[in-house]
Amino acid sequence: MSSDTKRVPVLTRGAILLPSSNMLALMLAALAMLGPFSVDTYLPAFPNIEASLDASFVEVQQTLTAYMFSFAIMILWHGSLADAFGRRNIILVSLAVFAVATLGCAAAHSVEYLWAFRMLQGLSAGAGVVVGRAIIRNIYYDVPAARLLSLVTMIFSIAPAIAPILGGWVVKLYDWRTFFSSCLSILLCYFGTAIKNFRKLCRLTSGHLLTRIF
Repeated sequence: MSSDTKRVPVLTRGAILLPSSNMLALMLAALAMLGPFSVDTYLPAFPNIEASLDASFVEVQQTLTAYMFSFAIMILWHGSLADAFGRRNIILVSLAVFAVATLGCAAAHSVEYLWAFRMLQGLSAGAGVVVGRAIIRNIYYDVPAARLLSLVTMIFSIAPAIAPILGGWVVKLYDWRTFFSSCLSILLCYFGTAIKNFRKLCRLTSGHLLTRIF
């Protein structure tokens, strides 16, 4: 068997009915935004969390440490898990885990519970960054892949800029739990969109190996 026949078939818009490149970029950038939004948005709420949970400032800071530690460990494994179980499955499971963790953060009654649920968020937040890039490389190549990766990166770069501003508004108008509740609502909406679009990718894909990937 030649080396060409071993390659995963590259899909183009003419081969199957993929979402438009702009829509795919928005979906994948939104996935990647989970990480910075989970970090930067709730930073202005540290004094409120400290007062609400009767915790010290150091203990509240450790909620960020717990998140970053689990994020750094798990991001090494998202790619391998996506290769073994499929891109779509890892994305959907990660979104579900992140939603449960977000609900737990909103309902936390002690800083120890907040540590645990923030760690759970970190375990799942990195999937969007890793798997999103893998999806682009599975569908496009060369210039189209570079163009789409650049578009995703450009949209993604908005998150660190606006997240602290949104967090400050939320804390000023409501309280710190509202941030996690709002994240949960957005996640549920995105979950339905992800199921629809990634199922379309799976159903319309031609080629056994690429079908397994999705």
